[in-house]
Amino acid sequence: MKCSYCSKEGIADIYGKCYCEEHFNKYFLGRVRSIIDKFGIDGRIAVALSGGKDSAACFYALHSLNLELQPFYINLDIPDYSNACQKKAEELCNLLGYKLEVIELNEYGISLAKKKKPCSTCGTAKRYLMNKFAYENECKYVATGHNLSDVITFAFNNLANVNILNFRGNKPYLEGKEEYKMVAKIKPLYWLKDKECMLYAYINKLPYADEECPYAINAPTLKIKEWIHEIEGKQPGIMVNMAKSFWKLEDLMSRDINLNKCKKCGYASYGNICKFCKIRKR
Repeated sequence: MKCSYCSKEGIADIYGKCYCEEHFNKYFLGRVRSIIDKFGIDGRIAVALSGGKDSAACFYALHSLNLELQPFYINLDIPDYSNACQKKAEELCNLLGYKLEVIELNEYGISLAKKKKPCSTCGTAKRYLMNKFAYENECKYVATGHNLSDVITFAFNNLANVNILNFRGNKPYLEGKEEYKMVAKIKPLYWLKDKECMLYAYINKLPYADEECPYAINAPTLKIKEWIHEIEGKQPGIMVNMAKSFWKLEDLMSRDINLNKCKKCGYASYGNICKFCKIRKR
């Protein structure tokens, strides 16, 4: 199988075209650049590293595009898992010449091990701390490694659970609001699937952790993601169409969103007290 753009051996077949390593890297960066250019991303970006393949691919792609980056890692204090992921994030930053900033969740008095629903608490904590870090370090944006597979899985999971309010967050860009200390959010991997991110990390020899979070091993979203990939295998391109549809739906829903300032911390909240401060109080 030869590359569709040269005579080199192909390594990936994407939407009917074959790519060698060189042209796959160009394809990958082109998809990332399309998001950066569409939303006019210009300024310092706080990049959330998880230690996994997706955030590693995101960070390396943004680095390759010569953007101004500040990587950081949130240590969730999950035995064995968190420290292993932090080590890989540190290796990646050392490889690319950056200093990794580390945020310790336990410094906020929160322990996931003591929570009945650790994944819900984890999500709230990470969203809050990512925004807080970016705001306090004068970054214009927060970039995460969420890819196309994640976006579609997230949307279907909320639909399956009649969780319409949390349906928001499917778009590749969320505008910041300075009055609420809310930094803009960007998903540079929005048009790239799981396997494409894995391949990008592999061929560029990026360090990342293979460990699975012990709290997410039996998560229902894993089955939803498998189902979505199965459909994509039978009808290539359907995931992109789904993402576009969810994007339009979110645009319609966003018209009625009212934000407040949390009375405890001053950051954005949909009520008088934000979810993060409620967790800390409990």
